[in-house]
Amino acid sequence: MVQARSTRSEPDGQWSRFPRDVPASCLPKCVPVLAGLLAFTLIANGLAADPVRLRVDFDQADGAWDMPALALGQGGLQSDPMIRAHIKELRQLRPRTIRLFLSEYYRILPARDTYDWTRLDAELEAVRDTGARSILALAMKPPVLYPVVDHFVVHPNDYDAWERLCEALARHTREAGFNVAAWEVANEPDIGESGGTPHFFRSAADYNRFYTHTVAGVLRGDPAAQVGGPAVASADSFLVEGLIEHCATRGVPLHFLSWHLYSDSPAAHAGNIAKQRGRLAKFPQLGDVKLFISEWNMDLMRPNLAPGFQPCFILETTRRYAEAGLDMAAYYHIRDCFVDPSEFDWMSPGGRRFMAHWWNTMPQYSALFDHHGRVRPAWYVFRLLGQLDGARYPVTGEQAAVRAIAGDGDGYKHVIVWRFEGTGPDALDVRLELAGVAGRNARIVRLDPAAAVNNLKVVHFGRADDFDKVPIRLQPWDIFWIEVE
Repeated sequence: MVQARSTRSEPDGQWSRFPRDVPASCLPKCVPVLAGLLAFTLIANGLAADPVRLRVDFDQADGAWDMPALALGQGGLQSDPMIRAHIKELRQLRPRTIRLFLSEYYRILPARDTYDWTRLDAELEAVRDTGARSILALAMKPPVLYPVVDHFVVHPNDYDAWERLCEALARHTREAGFNVAAWEVANEPDIGESGGTPHFFRSAADYNRFYTHTVAGVLRGDPAAQVGGPAVASADSFLVEGLIEHCATRGVPLHFLSWHLYSDSPAAHAGNIAKQRGRLAKFPQLGDVKLFISEWNMDLMRPNLAPGFQPCFILETTRRYAEAGLDMAAYYHIRDCFVDPSEFDWMSPGGRRFMAHWWNTMPQYSALFDHHGRVRPAWYVFRLLGQLDGARYPVTGEQAAVRAIAGDGDGYKHVIVWRFEGTGPDALDVRLELAGVAGRNARIVRLDPAAAVNNLKVVHFGRADDFDKVPIRLQPWDIFWIEVE
């Protein structure tokens, strides 16, 4: 805070606090005004407002952690294993699932009724090595079944051969022990090549026909498979209600309903959950259908590039997913990769140009690791969330943008505090009272998203009993992690 100082000195050498020519009779009127201005200045800088007092009682668990968003996805960018270089780092995040595009560059059907699992197996093995289960978005278009390159051509020329392919695929993954968690029919079929995949359905009837044949084949190959869709780019796509009604009235299996969203608003992400649940509620026979946001992130067309926004956005959105009762979510995505247009010969020339420009030229902000394998701050947030695998504890005292969660993990107690706000005071004073951990050591760690190295910074270490006297200065988009030994 910058303070104005008078350059005139009093006889005693002290800085003058008031102009010398102010009559003494004005002082009673000036003092309240000046005091009010001072209080306003202090509050505006987050210095005079009462601190936000959070309290966690580690003797009073209220359940166990069940974080639906602890899952990741990898974009469909190349046939070489895209996540192999980051197995150890991904294992630290403990993702439940990793969603993959089963795109045509894996070449699983080089000739009619001839299957080649070599390239796909390499990617599935990498997923398995992270400790996660795969989710496969079926977005392949084998040339023997789709001889014409056109994303509006959505039906194979032989549905019997297509079903045999899906059956062989599901049987292979089951027998190879890949333990696929879910099978998603298509990827963003409401926008086609703009979504990086080759199907663009212009009618719900066409998608429903394709879906029915696809899941029939998958379920013959693996009767325990979980199948669903439509993996649309827009939660309000006509394909959503079309698929719901089709499955409800025709008895076609639908284990989960899926969609995507890229938005800076956690409220918008959570709002879609209630909307889809309402659509399913019209058909009581679909009461067990799960909800799956199979791609999510901040707005990528108009990205908020404040260093702390994305990690803070992940925390806030993940919490809202849990509060809304979401079943599954897959953060998009793990690794940015350069694409080789020659691998996308199943796309139109325009589609190939789009993919090459988007991934090879445009700035990218979505992945945990950039094109060169450098970690982004978002990785640390998933690392913190991944620790919460035991009891959950309520946090009291939250105010507006100041949020917190607490839980057990790896024999430690954890609290994560964040401020999902880009405006307001420069800093808010937060005090944290930790009950039920008397005599134990604890540390306060700040996530510094702008640091080139050492993004996690220990700012305090001491007895947990005294933490309510330690100020935590929360700046906009700040994240603090408290660990109790």
